[in-house]
Amino acid sequence: IHLAVGHDPAHEMTISFATKYSNSEGDNAPLGGVHIGLEEDKLDRFVPEQEYPLHYKEKNPDGKIYNSPYQHHISIDGLEADTTYYYAIVVGHRDDGIEALEKRPIKHSHSTATEDVLSATKTVDGGDQRRRRLLPPHYDGSELPCIEGQLVRSFKTAPKRGEGPVSFAVIGDLGQFSFSEETIRHLRDNKEGIHAAILAGDISYNEFDHRRWDTFFDMIDDTEIFHEIPLHIATGNHDIEKREDGNVIFEAYETRFRMPQVQPEEREVFDFPGLLNMDAPSYPLPYDWGNAYYSFDYGLAKHIVLSAYSSMEPDSAQYKWVKKELKSIDRSITPWVLVTIHTPLYNTFDKHHYDPQIVAAKENIEPLLVKYYVNFVLTGHIHAYLRTSKVAMGERNDKGPVHITIGAGGRQCSAGFQNEEPEDWVEARDASFFGYGRIDIKNSTHAEW
Repeated sequence: IHLAVGHDPAHEMTISFATKYSNSEGDNAPLGGVHIGLEEDKLDRFVPEQEYPLHYKEKNPDGKIYNSPYQHHISIDGLEADTTYYYAIVVGHRDDGIEALEKRPIKHSHSTATEDVLSATKTVDGGDQRRRRLLPPHYDGSELPCIEGQLVRSFKTAPKRGEGPVSFAVIGDLGQFSFSEETIRHLRDNKEGIHAAILAGDISYNEFDHRRWDTFFDMIDDTEIFHEIPLHIATGNHDIEKREDGNVIFEAYETRFRMPQVQPEEREVFDFPGLLNMDAPSYPLPYDWGNAYYSFDYGLAKHIVLSAYSSMEPDSAQYKWVKKELKSIDRSITPWVLVTIHTPLYNTFDKHHYDPQIVAAKENIEPLLVKYYVNFVLTGHIHAYLRTSKVAMGERNDKGPVHITIGAGGRQCSAGFQNEEPEDWVEARDASFFGYGRIDIKNSTHAEW
């Protein structure tokens, strides 16, 4: 289960969840819906699914076909701003119809023994039928109980545009390793006041084994943090996931998440022979719209999420869109502008200086960031931490944004420095600890990192 804001975060929320595994025979997906209300014991509105659940199939490294769980994305509108809502997901048989689903009972507290309709009941690799296992897994929560189906949970909508304060967690290159778990647990234990989280790419590190997407979400579910705080994502190189003998890209990324899309995805096959080097992928890839790039207003902040792996050339759809988006911002309402892109434009470390995505972003996107006075640029990709001064075109400049690389969410923390002495625009740099960051936007003039 995870949340994402809609086009109007003060009034819309999307609830995403997985149900049973699909199969090659084309069985019917479960029918999903959400009960929601202002009181925990009075969920007086029912929202049925608006579209048939998504699923996909891929070939795992062992040659076996993987069929994903069905992915449900249910959008809820008509909400009040800055308001706590309680919700419960309900799932039933499609043949029984929506009326039967609407009457399905819900739970108001955790139980230790329940038939969990949200858990996958198909064995992935032998062992426990009640929990997904990988041998060996990146994350193994098989000794923990499955998340409760039909349990009442809660979220809070965004304040109205222009209102605050608002706070955002920023994570990069998370994965599902021991330090990833520490990062997520720390976020869970310190969630007070955080309104939403931004994950700046390289999400699950599935290494072409799509069962690891399932165990990644097991890790997320076991903390429950994104059952109540919206999670927003950017494309990373390890999210491309092109197989050596395949030509499909970003399949899981598009299927498992639902961001506030500008328009539906335009994604073509990528006919590249052999295995695509995930550390140095081709540029650009044939992928636009959908979850690739999008924006949303949240109180005092305007968030713009870009795709480093879609074209950023001046004649591209992404470039034209982001230029129009930046130009249209009313800074009297949303005075803070935050841009997220996986690849850093500024880099004090000894790798990733000449990635074609970085070259394109510096050449085409950075002038827009400076021209329209973007405040923060949030990146990952390099497994380390960097915060710059306000910088533009390689020089300290009060008209430029602060660039923050926060790529040590869990995968690694090992980057060396390019130079012993930090560059003039470096305010802080480190490659010795894992974690995430937090931006507190206090009012129209002050923010704290």
